[in-house]
Amino acid sequence: MRGFLAYEKLLEYHPELARKVQFWAFLQPSRQDVEAYRDYLRMVRTTAHRINRKYGGNGWSPIRLEFGESVRKAMAALRNFDVLLVNPVYDGLNLISKEGALVNRNSGVIVLSENAGAHEELHPHVLSVNPFDIEATADAVYRGLMMSADERRRRNEGARDVVRTNDIARWISRQVQDIRELVATPGMRARMTS
Repeated sequence: MRGFLAYEKLLEYHPELARKVQFWAFLQPSRQDVEAYRDYLRMVRTTAHRINRKYGGNGWSPIRLEFGESVRKAMAALRNFDVLLVNPVYDGLNLISKEGALVNRNSGVIVLSENAGAHEELHPHVLSVNPFDIEATADAVYRGLMMSADERRRRNEGARDVVRTNDIARWISRQVQDIRELVATPGMRARMTS
């Protein structure tokens, strides 16, 4: 929802972008047997519809919601995005930002939450945002849209190189090395076995 609110601010501050940009949201509702999750999905739909009514019209919807799993549509979006907003409050690795960096063919810019696990690796090549700062997120999306072609290409290639370099084999190797170092720490072996 914070992404929708940031996009709403973007349209408010930059009305010249109307009909030139569209926010595609790929949603896979989960745990719909839990009331809090149903309520959240309802809020997401309500917010998207409110923004579409406020800024849309004449065949253009500012926000396009895609529900369910459509690998074909998701891959097409990742290959062609201009700006990819990956804005988790907190999460582990977050592969979407890495997948986007790897498959995008449009010199797309990634706006990435500083709380995403992938941020540690990708931060030199993305626009970093605090996921709670709606205004800064709107500004980062705008900066991504307005960025020069050379800067977009440089960031895109840099992020792609990071993902290619830090593949699964390297990640596993680093995990094993961290465990070895931990076990070799004086006194750690005794604590781990007790």
